[in-house]
Amino acid sequence: MAPRTLLLLLSGALALTETWAGSHSMKYFYTAVSRPGRWEPHFISVGYVDDTQFVRFDSDAESPRKEPRAPWAEQEGPEYWEEQTRRAKANAQADRMCLRTVPGYYNQSEADPPKTHVTHHPISNHEATLRCWALGFYPAEITLTWQRDGEDQTQDTELVETRPAGDGTFQKWGAVVVPSGEEQRYTCHVQHEGLPEPLTLRWEPSSQSTIPIVGIVAGLAVVAVVVTGAVVAAVMWRRKSSGAKGGSYSQAASNDSAQGSDVSLTA
Repeated sequence: MAPRTLLLLLSGALALTETWAGSHSMKYFYTAVSRPGRWEPHFISVGYVDDTQFVRFDSDAESPRKEPRAPWAEQEGPEYWEEQTRRAKANAQADRMCLRTVPGYYNQSEADPPKTHVTHHPISNHEATLRCWALGFYPAEITLTWQRDGEDQTQDTELVETRPAGDGTFQKWGAVVVPSGEEQRYTCHVQHEGLPEPLTLRWEPSSQSTIPIVGIVAGLAVVAVVVTGAVVAAVMWRRKSSGAKGGSYSQAASNDSAQGSDVSLTA
């Protein structure tokens, strides 16, 4: 994961100075910027009187010193500039400490890795769709591709736009249509800065096929119970009716078994 640049902007003290011409403002601005691959941050200090810059300090200068930026500021002696340079370097050191402290409160490099899986959707007896899912990741930048025997299937991949999930994270999927029986030749590849290394996924038949099988068995069991209950209820009702009218019990049970089955399937 590439390190990010952390910008810390601090506003210095504001002082009002009374002169014979009226009130004037003096402001100092301090900026410290961390830089990937370099230990020392870049520190800049500038001072303004009203809207005019009169001093500047740049830590990247060949010889970092507080320097005048207005003609009237150049009238100050060497002692003044030595003191200003010392203060600027002290401020730079303080801001370096801030840059080391701030990530402890807010981790700039934090990223949420995607939760990934592959689903299988039969189209016909000859083809199926494999869909590769990436969910709950942040930031939004992600790469999702399909390969067949190691070759990219960019032209044959249906790839949706990355979408917000509503909780501050993002989601995305990519799909390919494959010949039935050749699913294991296809692999999904996911790259994201929250992952220590790219992921490679295949469809796992055992993990998905158990769900519809259980559902079918449970459904058949429910239908069997409903049909049996309807038949028993119909037989008991006919038994009472035949007892009152003297009809045939066996014929009533036989006729209403079929009727009970019809009722339950219709419901």
